[in-house]
Amino acid sequence: MTIVMLIAGCTPRHQEKSERRGSRKERIKRLAGEVDVTPPAEVLEKGRVLMSYSDCFTCHKESDRKRGPAFSDIAARYPMNSTYIEVLSKRVILGARGSWGNTVMPPHPTVSDDDAKTMVMYILSLDSE
Repeated sequence: MTIVMLIAGCTPRHQEKSERRGSRKERIKRLAGEVDVTPPAEVLEKGRVLMSYSDCFTCHKESDRKRGPAFSDIAARYPMNSTYIEVLSKRVILGARGSWGNTVMPPHPTVSDDDAKTMVMYILSLDSE
C-alpha cells in the first residue's frame, strides 16, 4: 500500500513539472509587426553558409539554447519584418545585451551590414509557425 501511495504521490508532481514547462514556443511572445520581407531561397542559403563560417554556433544552436537563445526561439519572437531585420543585424555587428536575459552577445564588427542582414533573414526563416 505504501508503494502504491508513493507512486501515486509522484504522478501529480511530474504532471505539474511538464505543465510548467509548456512548449518553448508558447513561452516566447511574438513581437508585433507584419511580415513584409520574403527572401528568395538563394538569400536564405547564403545566410546559412555565412553562419556556418562564422562563430555564431559557439553561443547558439538551431533549436536548443546554449549560451545564447536558440535560433528557432529568435525566429519565434521576431517576424520577418524589415525593421526587425535592421535592428537584429545591428545587434549582430554592435553586440547586444538584455534581450534574452543576462546573456551578452559580443560585437562582430567584421561582419558587413549586408551579410548581417542575410544571416538574420536566414535565422528568421527558421520559424515553424
